[in-house]
Amino acid sequence: MLLDIPCKQGKLQVLEEGVLRVAAPFNRVLWQIPCQAVTRFTTQPGAMMTVNLTIHTTQGTQYVEMLTQQNFARLQALFPDLNTVTVQGKEWYHDIHKLTHIATYTNEKQMQKEVEAAAQHGWMIQGQTGIAGHINVGRTVTKAILTGGIGMMTGASRSKDKITLTFVRTPEWLAQNQQS
Repeated sequence: MLLDIPCKQGKLQVLEEGVLRVAAPFNRVLWQIPCQAVTRFTTQPGAMMTVNLTIHTTQGTQYVEMLTQQNFARLQALFPDLNTVTVQGKEWYHDIHKLTHIATYTNEKQMQKEVEAAAQHGWMIQGQTGIAGHINVGRTVTKAILTGGIGMMTGASRSKDKITLTFVRTPEWLAQNQQS
């Protein structure tokens, strides 16, 4: 065995026979692929100072969670010619496992900021719905009683408008990451 390191699923192993696999407890193989099928690695921050790894292959993608940086470096050493992409951040649009996301916004500036960031990370808007804010009768009546009716000249109390966006991965991102 060339490599045998712990991960959330069990153990990530590289065998002398040229096989990369994840074995659960009691050596139950969860998945395995030939080492020559591996095309690149993508890492992103995981829990408790670990990284989550996506292994891109000619046969699709495999995921390994909670590898220490040191153990990931040991894996990389066995694949010196492979490209590794490191994704920083924990915002939803950085999650390489996610293919759809639904977000509701009441702040237009925050919405614009996330739409722009998501587009840079392979997302596009598939759908949009809007819900106008409603008049809050309780707050409006309280305002009228407390101000003797003068507060009614400033208008009724309304909640903020809400916009719900549905994000999906772009076809280009799916093709590049071998998703279908």
